[in-house]
Amino acid sequence: MRIPSLQKATKTNILLYIVIGVIILMFAYLIEKNISLPPLITRTIAALGLCVLFFVSFIRPDWVFYILVAYLPFNKILVGKLASNITGINITNIITFFVIIAWLVKSYRDKNRIFTRTPLNIPIIIFMCFGVIALIRGSLFFGAEYAMAYIIPLKRWLTPIFLYFIALNIVRDKRMLKNTVVIIIFVVAVAALMAIYEYLDIGSVSSLDKARVGGIAEQPNMLGGFFVYYMFLFAGFLLVNYRAIKYWLLSIPFAICFLGIQVTFSRGAYIAFSFACLALAFFKNKILFSLSILLLILAVLNPVILPRGMRYRLISTFANREIIYSTSIEDVVDSSTKERFTIWKGAIKMIKEYPLLGVGYGVFPYAIPLYAPIGQIDAHNTYIIIAAEMGIFALLVFLWILLALFRHTYRLYRRSKDRFIKGFALGFLAGLAGMLMVNMFGSRLGSSEVSSYFWILSALIFRAKILEGIDTPKRLVR
Repeated sequence: MRIPSLQKATKTNILLYIVIGVIILMFAYLIEKNISLPPLITRTIAALGLCVLFFVSFIRPDWVFYILVAYLPFNKILVGKLASNITGINITNIITFFVIIAWLVKSYRDKNRIFTRTPLNIPIIIFMCFGVIALIRGSLFFGAEYAMAYIIPLKRWLTPIFLYFIALNIVRDKRMLKNTVVIIIFVVAVAALMAIYEYLDIGSVSSLDKARVGGIAEQPNMLGGFFVYYMFLFAGFLLVNYRAIKYWLLSIPFAICFLGIQVTFSRGAYIAFSFACLALAFFKNKILFSLSILLLILAVLNPVILPRGMRYRLISTFANREIIYSTSIEDVVDSSTKERFTIWKGAIKMIKEYPLLGVGYGVFPYAIPLYAPIGQIDAHNTYIIIAAEMGIFALLVFLWILLALFRHTYRLYRRSKDRFIKGFALGFLAGLAGMLMVNMFGSRLGSSEVSSYFWILSALIFRAKILEGIDTPKRLVR
């Protein structure tokens, strides 16, 4: 005999997954079919939908958050501007505002603290402050015109980080935590299918660059980073529950995401994927880790076992393979890789000149020609651009955040008794390792469609620790 409340909760979850699933598939359909409605119709539909969400935020605060989570990876393409002459009036900002209302309503209704304390709160706030200081510093160099031009990009950079606090404080129970993770992995699988569909739709092309797929990120390297960050959630659940046959079905979306990485032809994503696989095996089982090392060595010694596109892209890095004896690696790599070495050398000079506060937010592309024989260009490295634009202390705080995430996620994985949370923690650990590596080759945390889930999942790690009572004062456990 089923307990009535449990039966009701199950029916609610099924309804939730159906509604959110339909919404996600609708987003995917609109993007893939490139459907464009007249602005008046689009704004009318959006306005009506947002009115409904506003009232829902008081009745079912969790549903508004779920809709935001489902929408975030699509927000770059489906911007949803409601006022063409006002940049900030768009669907992302409005739904985020509704979620903040839902957060306050839920806290009041459940008699919870509005703001939950975690070891990551202060470092994240400090890191966000460094971003604001960097904008002010840039304004001192370039004046008010610069500040007006970059205040919106800074806001877009800060919004995903702020999602950490929203997710941490609105997600208060395991049901909501699990629903959020399920929605995220469903979106990741749909994004991978969209990438594969886009690649098949391209057909024959004259160059590799034209064959690369940008997908929801509209940029191949960014899309590759997106998959590396989140696809290992499938693997985490599978490895933790490998004795249950049904969990082996998760190997299907994992394989689809792997294909998604392949069609980006992103070398950084390929390397990060391998690194994340090693991390996954290391944290799960040392024997599995040893086998993974052997497989990696075999792949390096015999690249023919790799998928053709991946093999070609990696081998093409070494454009001058006939040069066997060389005093510099720059002599044997392709022009793209050589360019990155030039950028990084110039960036080091820039950091040495402005070590404390950097040159200012967004200034790097304009300043790098002063330090290297190259035009205006991105740093192609998250750690370098943070140090160059925001200062060395900002970089240290960022690394502090990542290391703290590793430590707390690993502790959650080892001590949790809940197999869902355990699988989630293992998958996130692998994704963290991949994130550390992929950001060595590009700035892969600067866009909301790619980085929003990272900060939300980080918040869920700490919420899971509180719910499991791991290293948490009893007064915080509800």
